[in-house]
Amino acid sequence: MHREHEELMRSEFFEQAQLARTQAHTHSDYQYERLAAARATYDDRWLSGPHAEEWAFLSASYEDWQRDPKSMARLMDNLDAIHAHHGQVFGVTEVRRRSLAQARDLVTIDHTRAPAEHEHGIEWGR
Repeated sequence: MHREHEELMRSEFFEQAQLARTQAHTHSDYQYERLAAARATYDDRWLSGPHAEEWAFLSASYEDWQRDPKSMARLMDNLDAIHAHHGQVFGVTEVRRRSLAQARDLVTIDHTRAPAEHEHGIEWGR
């Protein structure tokens, strides 16, 4: 994956995650459906393109961090230790290591923001 494609993927995944946070706090059925449709456009575009596997991995990582952050933190600690010792993690690309980190960071944002911040779409520091 070229760097510019990865940067676009990360930016658009962040945007999709912002929509999900907003969607989770909406009280309007119309707004909820509109946000769901907007989120689906990202999946449709990325999952039908040449980087579908990377988008799917990032999406799955995000879901895994939401579902079981303790296990994912242990995984990241292990990957970081292997990377520090060997300079790489065999079987996990650098793109995927960054995807795991982005997913972790997004879930951290999800858990630390106040509801009002969700609605105002504060930018994630990259």
